[in-house]
Amino acid sequence: MTEFLITFAWGVPLIFAILQFGMLYRTKATLNDATFRAARAGSLNHAYSAEMKSALVRGMMPDNYRVAPGEAPGLMDYEAEMLKHVLAYQTTHALGAKVEVTSPTQAVFTRLAKRAWVLEPCAGSACPHGGKYREVSSRNRPYQIPNDNLKQRPTTVINAGGTAMNVQDANLLSVRTLWCQEMTVPVINALVWESLDLFGGLGRPGDWLRCKTYGALHGGYHLPLSAHSVIRMQTPIRCEGNVTGNRNCKNLK
Repeated sequence: MTEFLITFAWGVPLIFAILQFGMLYRTKATLNDATFRAARAGSLNHAYSAEMKSALVRGMMPDNYRVAPGEAPGLMDYEAEMLKHVLAYQTTHALGAKVEVTSPTQAVFTRLAKRAWVLEPCAGSACPHGGKYREVSSRNRPYQIPNDNLKQRPTTVINAGGTAMNVQDANLLSVRTLWCQEMTVPVINALVWESLDLFGGLGRPGDWLRCKTYGALHGGYHLPLSAHSVIRMQTPIRCEGNVTGNRNCKNLK
């Protein structure tokens, strides 16, 4: 009995800790893949943050999908749950997931972005040469970092906000994600969270505060996890929220 009590005092918490950190490792592996999916969505959608965040939440579904005991998982149920999660993380759970573009920066975009040539439908005499399209007015042309014929473009390096790069470098989209993961193993979750909170979360206090606020709103002990991914842009980067301008972009910092 004495040996059992001594072993029980540290053995059970150790098993709980192994279980909790195993679950966090699984979540981090899922987040790495979801971050790549978010970067991929950004590369196909002008690096817009809304598209990337939606892809991140969808990518995290394998770690968050649950069915009631005795029920069999189904594809339709999975898709419905995915859409519900996407909507939640755009509104009530907005603090729980974040995607930020770390490169190119707003300063680089301002220096390298140019107005694009864009066509719009037209009819009758408004169309030149009897066609069906015409160029939009110069003030309505979107600013974007050139994405075509990159091998033929000048490789001149510019310095913007302490960052030196050329137009080819600027077409490498680098994103960082943040995911607030709830720790669910009893006792250990509170112990780990309180220990980290004592030191301000360690590393990135902004991430810790974000997940701490999220936990205060929705309950539970949430740990910030992050991942990075880099991908070549397949569409030109544009200024989200100010597409005809080149400042105050929602998707760039």
